[in-house]
Amino acid sequence: MTGLTGPAADDRADDRPAVIAWRDYWLAPSETFIRDQVTGLTRWRAVCVGRRHYADPLVAPDYAPHSDALVARVASRAPTRRRTRLHYERIFADPAVKLVHAHFGPDALSALPYAARAGKPLLVSLYAMDVTSLPFRRSLSARRYRAGLPELFRRAHTLISPSNYLTGQLAELGAPAGKIITHSPGTLVRPPRATAAERSGVIFVGRLVPKKGVADLLEAMAMLPDPLRSVRVTIAGYGPLLPELRAMADRLALNAHFLGRQSSTTIAGLLDEHAIFCGPSRRAPDGDVESLGMVFIEAALAGLPVVSYRHGGVPEAVADRITGLLSPEGDRAQLSSDLGALLADPARAGVMGAAGYRRAAALFDLGTQNARLEEIYDQVAESADPGCGPALRSSRSGAAASPAMMVSPLEST
Repeated sequence: MTGLTGPAADDRADDRPAVIAWRDYWLAPSETFIRDQVTGLTRWRAVCVGRRHYADPLVAPDYAPHSDALVARVASRAPTRRRTRLHYERIFADPAVKLVHAHFGPDALSALPYAARAGKPLLVSLYAMDVTSLPFRRSLSARRYRAGLPELFRRAHTLISPSNYLTGQLAELGAPAGKIITHSPGTLVRPPRATAAERSGVIFVGRLVPKKGVADLLEAMAMLPDPLRSVRVTIAGYGPLLPELRAMADRLALNAHFLGRQSSTTIAGLLDEHAIFCGPSRRAPDGDVESLGMVFIEAALAGLPVVSYRHGGVPEAVADRITGLLSPEGDRAQLSSDLGALLADPARAGVMGAAGYRRAAALFDLGTQNARLEEIYDQVAESADPGCGPALRSSRSGAAASPAMMVSPLEST
């Protein structure tokens, strides 16, 4: 391989087996879960490949020929030039590469022809939108994606789902049950840096899009009686709804602070300062849902109780009445009541935050989850048929993975 600039670049004599980590676009600021996977491998090494790359990506790809400039974006959507295609083929054919791991369904369709031509098994991580929303949209690209799914399901070796909820949705979409496994991404476990007595306020972290339910959070805060209504609400994130949400907070006269996009380090510090995390995720108008929600896990690992809706895979990240409070999806009055209950009772919030920390550390530790991912790689690499999809073992339960044998999240601490 030539021109390496990503995780595989620093050690050209590395004799570990290689996995091509394919993402069409390297790598959005919100995709820290992919960054942590590809940079956290120990027995395997990732070769990061795709179509284009951000000017300042979370991970610098080993090969993604198109930049973030407008002309390059257009070029990345055109048929791949022969020279670029041959470069992809050389990377995929490298004997050190034992398998291909594509992130998101549409990206897997990009990688599939190269994996098939090289005879390398293809694993696909699906996350949410690519299962619950995109296949049912009316755009030309969505129709093409839906049309390509049967071939992807047939030719992919393994389909990885982050939650039991999405595993069921994936099976309903037509994915073979024997190819689906449930494996959650992990996140870094560190001791909480503040006690409950040192914390104050409510925080949301995430994209400002309909699925995240930030408007519900603002309305729930506005329903609280004084003085709880004046509690500080911090919104850390970016997205198309920012102007609308700012105007809404002003209209409701809330003590809301919109911080925009922040680094991972800054987010960790903000979580340490606040008393409650509220992320009332809900089904978006286009059908998109929360398949798990790594931000709920990161909040728990900061020692925060979580207030949210009983939506999608959220109950797998938040144990209701143990590590947080979950209300019926869309019930803003109950969401407000749950926020008020924890704001008025810091001791209870602290107990839930401590329980959340223990639960998240047990289920979602980055080192443990990456080690289990490497075990999946081992099993796939040992398979004789790149497309056979053996009955791998679930990374959270040890049970054969299928929708009929889905993993029950730990509900006690």
